[in-house]
Amino acid sequence: MNPHALPEILAEITRTNQLIFDYFSSIEEQAFFAHPAHVWSPAENLAHLSKSVRAATLGLKMPQAVSGLIWGAAESRSFALLVSEYRQALAEGGESPPEFVAEIKEPVADKAATRQAILQRWQQSAAKLAAAAASWDDADLDKARVPHPLLGKLTIRELLFFTLYHNLHHMNDARRLLGEADVEV
Repeated sequence: MNPHALPEILAEITRTNQLIFDYFSSIEEQAFFAHPAHVWSPAENLAHLSKSVRAATLGLKMPQAVSGLIWGAAESRSFALLVSEYRQALAEGGESPPEFVAEIKEPVADKAATRQAILQRWQQSAAKLAAAAASWDDADLDKARVPHPLLGKLTIRELLFFTLYHNLHHMNDARRLLGEADVEV
């Protein structure tokens, strides 16, 4: 994956949103909630993605003029460079801020209903992200920035790059937990 222009980004958003939904939907109920200590379950990974995608969507909905005035415009880094910088931040101990940590109370009383609710929240969050991203013009993606807890200020293009990678990163975390190979990013 190496998107740059808005049509490429939108196509990747659509593809990865469906890929994530299909993958997490395919996980057997018991495995969906299971995890060793100090590792997120597939359910927690997907709930985390819903939270982070909602935050990204809010960033996309911020009025461009406000964002440009507060944080200014910038030249966007490439997808590959942004991914590299995010991986470095993680390697240096970067973690998800508490407000983005999934909170699934254990033991889960009704696993089927909880699983369905988590999948529905993902679909809703993913659809809103896609719609918000589609409302931008490619030329404007570098004219506004939003803050990111690990990477600092990101242009809107970089926010979309980050969101694409981050979603696949957490799907791959779940895949590794279940003994499956990573999906190539």
